[in-house]
Formats: sequence, C-alpha cells, structure tokens
Amino acid sequence: MTLTGAETRTAMIEIVPDLLFDPEKITEAYQQVVDRVPVADPANPDHRLRRLGLTHRAGADDPWHDAGNGQFNQATGEKNFEEAEFRFFNEELTDTYFHEIYRSLPFQIGRMRLVALHPSEIYHMHTDASRVAHMAIKTNEDCRLLLRRGETYHVPTDGRIHILNTLLHHSAYNAGGDTRIHLTMTIVE
Repeated sequence: MTLTGAETRTAMIEIVPDLLFDPEKITEAYQQVVDRVPVADPANPDHRLRRLGLTHRAGADDPWHDAGNGQFNQATGEKNFEEAEFRFFNEELTDTYFHEIYRSLPFQIGRMRLVALHPSEIYHMHTDASRVAHMAIKTNEDCRLLLRRGETYHVPTDGRIHILNTLLHHSAYNAGGDTRIHLTMTIVE
C-alpha cells in the first residue's frame, strides 16, 4: 500500500515548513565532503563514505565517522550514547553548505550524517529513540522509506527537510539501479 499526500505525511512524514535549501548547493557540498574524507582503508576506499558524520562528540578519535554508529547495542539493547552528545560540527566542513543547513535548523540535532543506500540494499525493520530528518541528495523513485504496516514514502531531491516518524517500526530500501544518498539529522527530543 503506497500512500500519497496528506495521508502519508500524517502517518510517517512531516515536512518542515518555510525552510527550503538549494539542491544544487547540497550536491556541491556533498562532493566537497567526498573530496575531503580521508581514506583509512586503502583496500576498501568507498567504505569511508558509508555513514559519514558531519557532527561528532567531544574528543572523538575520528570526527568523520563518530556519528556512523547506531545509538543502541544490537546484542544487548543498551544505549551507546545520547544524541545530544553530538554537538560539534566537523571543523573541516564549516565552509560547506552543510554548515549553513546545520545553523539554520529550527530544532536541535545530534547525529548529522551522509548515508548511502546502495542498489538492492534494505535495512532491517527497527525503531529509533528519536525522529530523523532526511534531505535527499541523490535518489531515484525506487528508493523508499517503509513503515511496517505498508506505507512507503519517497524523499525527493527538493531541498526540503522531511522528518520521518522513526518511533514507528520502519525500514528503507533501494530497489533502483543507483546509490541513494541522504543527509540525515537525528532530532534531540
């Protein structure tokens, strides 16, 4: 069941009103980040872009990947950190459009990340402790956010912030032929 319009927004998505960013500048900022991220594993250079953090915690050993970890330990269910700990924006990126987006947000965020979802990839069904805002940088119509009860939603590259109700059981999949890139921002609630 695919919902459109107000039905979908009510169930799973809230679009932040009166806040619109330039999609071309977002794409340019993404390329700036890609060009700057150090290659830590020469055997697997693309892994560095998997869950790339724009924010990090105080004293992070690797500010680029500190935000890449999940909030919960999958084996024990214990919290690994609090979202509010990610209050530092990567100093290497303060001249990018992402920093302007970060400063313009009307809500407090924790982890701000660039997340790639490759073709034929799907996340397991899960819930999060906070809602997550999404901005699509690169996508295709076959990339969808999915609620357990069947509703799906495609985040377009429209420069808007789409807040997903990740307190509900959800997943994401890429049934298209190109990698999906989203800027995700976990809201501190």
